[in-house]
Amino acid sequence: MARGGDLDAALARWTSTPPAGVHVVFDVVPDPQTRDWVRAIEKGGTPVRWSPAKAIAPSAVVAEPAADPYGATRVRVTSRVGEPVALIDAAGLIDSLPNGGTAELELGVVSGAVRARGPAFVAATAPMDSAMVRPVLVLAAAGWESKFAIAALEEAGWRVAARLSVAPSVEVTQGDLGPIDTARYSAVVALDSTAGAAGGAIARYARTGGGVVLSGNAVRTPGLAAIAPGGLGRRVAGVAGGVASERPRSGLGAFTVASPRPDAVALEARGQATVVAARRVEAGRVLQMGYDETWRWRMSGGDEAARAHREWWSRVVASVAYTPLVPRTAGNGTVRDEAPLASLYDALGEPTPLGRVSSPAPNASRVTSILFAIAVGALLLEWVSRRLRGAR
Repeated sequence: MARGGDLDAALARWTSTPPAGVHVVFDVVPDPQTRDWVRAIEKGGTPVRWSPAKAIAPSAVVAEPAADPYGATRVRVTSRVGEPVALIDAAGLIDSLPNGGTAELELGVVSGAVRARGPAFVAATAPMDSAMVRPVLVLAAAGWESKFAIAALEEAGWRVAARLSVAPSVEVTQGDLGPIDTARYSAVVALDSTAGAAGGAIARYARTGGGVVLSGNAVRTPGLAAIAPGGLGRRVAGVAGGVASERPRSGLGAFTVASPRPDAVALEARGQATVVAARRVEAGRVLQMGYDETWRWRMSGGDEAARAHREWWSRVVASVAYTPLVPRTAGNGTVRDEAPLASLYDALGEPTPLGRVSSPAPNASRVTSILFAIAVGALLLEWVSRRLRGAR
């Protein structure tokens, strides 16, 4: 038997002189090199059993590209609640979770591998893909809402193409407009019912993987209603002074989501009524939100309102955006061990509780050999005795 602190010396000894069997007790989840070494000894013909010195909770960390125009990385980590975890990359400490648990961070820059280090584990990951972010198409009537929604997205780094209706048969355009498909746009934002003329194209776009945001009364048109999470409900007024409170959207008027579809997911409510909902439409995602005057938040919400309005609109678009992944090569020496305890189970199987296994005595094989020799000797003596008696 070997415990974690003595394991390196034991592994070297077992490699040069394979024993009849080994039992390893891990104080912490082993790193990939140690785990692979133990696995190699088992593959070499030595039976291997293992046990944790104490209960070790599952943990995991993963990094993936976020739907973000600046190339942010989303890191998710989970571990035992109550045990501190530090998130580290090649440049040093990123953040810490004093009480462990589950968390999600969006990081602007990641240097090399990301490690989540806890008392009994080290999990490692590295971004393996890049997200291809294309422009966002905004369709709306010209007005305050379209003006400030476009401004918010552009300030957040999104490239925006727009088609704004000024009057019947009169439109103002921005950017390179073309067919509504996933090869051109990451998302389509329909701010009102003027987008209904493109309803059929938007529906096809969603079904082939595109992301769609339906705002205000956009779902009034049949083409967009076909993909919406629900119907167009009554309009509810905002709370007076709410835009300057800690819950600024409570001060905005909004259309409710009427008769949500069975597959719709409610994301935000006003009292008992849903005002933001989402659903999948074949390969794409559609978000319906009843807000039609978010510009009031930006203009009347206080010193931080412009930043909050900008970040909110960026998150709304990112939540549905079609951003295909482009594989990239990991740096030399990058080790990925995203779920170390699960990898240990996969390599060595289920643990054997210590109470159910007695360690073999140091001289067990010698004692067995002596007993075998005595038994053989007794048989020989009996055979000789019989021969001698027969000779007389």
